[in-house]
Amino acid sequence: MATTAIAIQQLVGDCRWSRPGHRFTGISEALQPESVWVCVREGSRRNVREAECRTCSYWELVPGAVASRTGRAEVASRVIAGGALAVWTRVVLVLIAALFVAMGFSTLTGPLAVPVTVTLWLGAAVFAGLAAFWRPD
Repeated sequence: MATTAIAIQQLVGDCRWSRPGHRFTGISEALQPESVWVCVREGSRRNVREAECRTCSYWELVPGAVASRTGRAEVASRVIAGGALAVWTRVVLVLIAALFVAMGFSTLTGPLAVPVTVTLWLGAAVFAGLAAFWRPD
């Protein structure tokens, strides 16, 4: 029977025992109270380097997290999810613009309805502009 082995890269941020270190902005690295990552496995905070965490025998995956096989897999999934959200947001904005245009045409029944129609069409232009030029950054 065939077996499959999956190699998981031990990233310091995915370890159950790692925490971000206490850092101050504008202070050199030598004067920082802690390193970028600290280990809390022994009950106290101990400075840890990323290279040390990669080979640690006590490394455990954060409960409920999915370990990435490469360092970029998690970032790529976030970018794809963000891209899908941007596409759906644009689709919704275009649909709202089309709805405003249709409401403007249906309201255009007499000369007194022209200001309402123009207002609806301007609203449609705003939503169409958002759909065209909005950047999710």
